[in-house]
Amino acid sequence: MIPQKTRFGSPARMPSRRNFVVISFVAISLLLLLYTSRRLGSWSYDDAYSPHKQSEKDPHKSQHAPQGSHANEDFLNDPSVNYTDPQFHYPTDEGSNSGKTDLVVDPMCEGFPDTSKILLVMKTGASESFARVPTQVMTMLRCLPDFLIFSDMAQDIGGQHIYDSLDTMLPEAQEGNSDFDLYRRQKWCQVDQDNCNKLGDPAREGWNLDKYKNVHIAEKTYQMRPNYDWYLFVDADTYVLWSGLVEWTKKLNPKKKVYLGSVTLIHDFSFAHGGSGYLVSQASMKEMVGGDKKVANKWDVRAKKECCGDYIFALALKQEAGVGVQQMWPTINGEKPATLPFGPNHWCHPIVTMHHMNAEEINSFWHYERKRMVADSREKKVRPIRIKDIYDAFLKPKMNETREDWDNNADNTFYLDISDPKRKWEDWQINRMKSKEKLNDLEKKAHLSFKDCGNACKSLGVDECFQYRYQDGSCSMSKAFLLGHPVRKPDHEKDRVYSGWDVDKINKWASEQKSCDELKWPYVRE
Repeated sequence: MIPQKTRFGSPARMPSRRNFVVISFVAISLLLLLYTSRRLGSWSYDDAYSPHKQSEKDPHKSQHAPQGSHANEDFLNDPSVNYTDPQFHYPTDEGSNSGKTDLVVDPMCEGFPDTSKILLVMKTGASESFARVPTQVMTMLRCLPDFLIFSDMAQDIGGQHIYDSLDTMLPEAQEGNSDFDLYRRQKWCQVDQDNCNKLGDPAREGWNLDKYKNVHIAEKTYQMRPNYDWYLFVDADTYVLWSGLVEWTKKLNPKKKVYLGSVTLIHDFSFAHGGSGYLVSQASMKEMVGGDKKVANKWDVRAKKECCGDYIFALALKQEAGVGVQQMWPTINGEKPATLPFGPNHWCHPIVTMHHMNAEEINSFWHYERKRMVADSREKKVRPIRIKDIYDAFLKPKMNETREDWDNNADNTFYLDISDPKRKWEDWQINRMKSKEKLNDLEKKAHLSFKDCGNACKSLGVDECFQYRYQDGSCSMSKAFLLGHPVRKPDHEKDRVYSGWDVDKINKWASEQKSCDELKWPYVRE
């Protein structure tokens, strides 16, 4: 058979079976694509990834972020709008009766209490802010509708604005003042602060600068947020237990002038320890920094002569409003789960703050607290965390009879080898020794070894010893029990630190305590 010819004389080829399959596949794919596009309607890359055209219930946004459709989308795209300005509010949906933008509920916030009457104000420093603030924002601050963070430099960390507390300081307080070396270097730095801090001593410099902040922070806070019932001032390593704080403040009157904290003394003047946090009522804040009195500048120069910002805050509050601090320990507390001294003085009390919490400790406690909040929410009840609860969750599972190279901070009573003139003991240790006539036979040998120290502790009642510590001729005991912390193993065996717990005594005492159904809230004078 003679093959057919094409127009140009070359032989024509019949389509092969393989080519036919490929052509069929392409045709079917085009039909499917056409059908799908009609079902989906108009679609574009911009539609899919525009933050303002996503679903009104976008699960990837923070609960703080604006959700839903807004009538004025041009407003949201306006680059001139400062979304971190304290006076800025997102516009509400058109026709909404609530006056509020719908917010997606963060599943991590299930059971979180209503904190709308309490403003948390956190103090940090630029030399530590990136180490501390992110964890706080992801955990303890996560479910708050509003809070403020102040530092010694304006920064933005993960979308959270941090305000410079010192930008209104008097120039004459800064000129020639070495306390402001860090402040000046931070402004001069053109790279990351960590690199620039290698030029100085940020820990020491940060402490020197810190005392100038507190009154300025209070003044700026009230200017920016004047309508809260309560203002809680904390440090960036403070943890706040919100369920307890909300329940407690319900019992208090914000129209009364009160200032609450864990009390300490300087020059016989009482003030609230800043790291533990201090709670100030609306009435106290208004009288102290309300209006345009520029109270903070009154203390700018004097601050150089004083030690601490929390002390200066108390002086200013006393002078401007006539308000003194009230002791709220142990509910407002400067310890943390590893250092809380559990026992008769730390048991049924609710606790609302802890201090010296690093990022891992904050995260760990937040997960524990979140599980409680979820359980309470589903059972329709409120259970402020008590100190006893922290023992059950954080110390009891880790309780050992003894630990080597560990310091449990036992220091209520000392048994010292004072016969050896080569040993030098501190006066405070000697002053905590029992008189010889009050020692039993085992106590008389307590200083000889770690084993003897433990035997002496076990011979005593719960009012004298729950735990003990031994190091080179020094046996010390405590009337409370806590975990403590590890210490580096020294080169010489005699210098090692050993800690022990009378576990049987602790368990027996704990089992004999009442259920703590009645919370021991601290008394507040109003």
